[in-house]
Amino acid sequence: MKGAILFIFASLVFHYTQGQERSIDYKTSLTGFVAYQNTLPFWTTSNKHGLIPNGNGTLLEIGAFSDFTNRHKIQFAYGVSAAGFLSRPENKVILDELYASARWRNLRLDLGMIHPAEKFNGVSSTNGDFVRSGNSRTFPGYNLNSDFMKIPCTKGIVSIKFNWADYMMIDDCYVEDTRLHNKSAYLKIQPLQRLEIIVGLEHWAQWAGTSPSGEKQPSSFNDYIRIVCAEAGGSGSTVSDSLNALGNHLGREHLTISYLADNYTLSFYHDIPFEDGSGTDFRSFPDGTYCLYYGSKKRDLWITDVIYEFYYTKYQSGSRHDRPATPEEIAKQDPNSHFYGRKVLGGCDNYFNNGEYASGWTLYERTIGSPFMTAGLSGGIIRIINNRVVAHHIGMKGMAWQTTPYKLMLSYSKNYGTYGNPMKKDQFSGALEVTLPFRKLPFSVETGIYCDLGDLFKDNFGFTIKLSRKGKLIK
Repeated sequence: MKGAILFIFASLVFHYTQGQERSIDYKTSLTGFVAYQNTLPFWTTSNKHGLIPNGNGTLLEIGAFSDFTNRHKIQFAYGVSAAGFLSRPENKVILDELYASARWRNLRLDLGMIHPAEKFNGVSSTNGDFVRSGNSRTFPGYNLNSDFMKIPCTKGIVSIKFNWADYMMIDDCYVEDTRLHNKSAYLKIQPLQRLEIIVGLEHWAQWAGTSPSGEKQPSSFNDYIRIVCAEAGGSGSTVSDSLNALGNHLGREHLTISYLADNYTLSFYHDIPFEDGSGTDFRSFPDGTYCLYYGSKKRDLWITDVIYEFYYTKYQSGSRHDRPATPEEIAKQDPNSHFYGRKVLGGCDNYFNNGEYASGWTLYERTIGSPFMTAGLSGGIIRIINNRVVAHHIGMKGMAWQTTPYKLMLSYSKNYGTYGNPMKKDQFSGALEVTLPFRKLPFSVETGIYCDLGDLFKDNFGFTIKLSRKGKLIK
């Protein structure tokens, strides 16, 4: 099944790109990484699309990507990239990206496996998205999405964009062949030329698949409609899914306010995660991500980008989902209700975890969302073992002496585990990545130093060196 899916995507890439004259870029790199411990420091592996293994070794990456052609109303592009561990013979080659894209006016359709677009020039700890950060491998599927489109009769002040997507999770997770539905809608309001406000809602849902016992999860078209509408399960669903929504639902509510100057952008953004109704109606406050970002349009300055992000996910709408009802509350309840005798509080949201889909919001043992939500082994299953977090992150990027690009990442977090398995561990993680100014070499040289200090991870120090080359195969 998984091989067939990848073959279909490869065929689509070949079909869409035949007969199209286009520019094709290539990239290749060889990275070596070593650390004091047997594992690598936090920022060595985090937000690297799940490609770098958590141990000393060498990684070879290669890829080719086309641009969109502009000679036709419908434009096409494609890309393919792969990675392999040269120092680990037991590891197979990883297919990183394989996609074909079509664009018509403000609409775009992506087919295959593709990285999420980079935001905030790479200095954000979550790539500006609490739910899908670029911390894990890609998944195959389709994504119909749009640019912001102006709403008629608003004088260009109000615009809207959306996406609608479905994917397959092809890793060896607890529920095999889990499907993934995603949709979002964002509204942009620009009352002044330099002021921009964006509000939006993004929804993800895991559904279908086969449990370890061999039991098939509901997967009919009617079940898909229930997933889209976040409705309770029908016949064949588990007791939990019949009481709540079918599948595992999660997402974020988003707000961005930006000041657009001639030479820089200043932004505030706020993500509110949700797992159920208590998150969507703000009962989880103050949980969320709070961010301030400055980005310069002049790219040769000592500081071109700087971001501060504050994370708080400790509350989760309270510590309990329900409690015994009082006699007065029982008198008002329906005796036929599944919750008769219980008072539903809506707490213990347990971000990125789920009872039916026990691997939770992970892919190939990496958290799909914010890397501060720590994945680990629990009960013989890789799941999220730390989702009650208070964290501070500073990211900075610039051009030292107008010759040497660098990126600095500094993070400090207090980690409280989950309500079911509490912990209390402090953690500091840092990274400095520098591209050395060797202009006469036929490749670029990038180095990185990384460290972990604290209780969540072992005290550790790591170093990487990366030799890379980019160019054009066809001009």
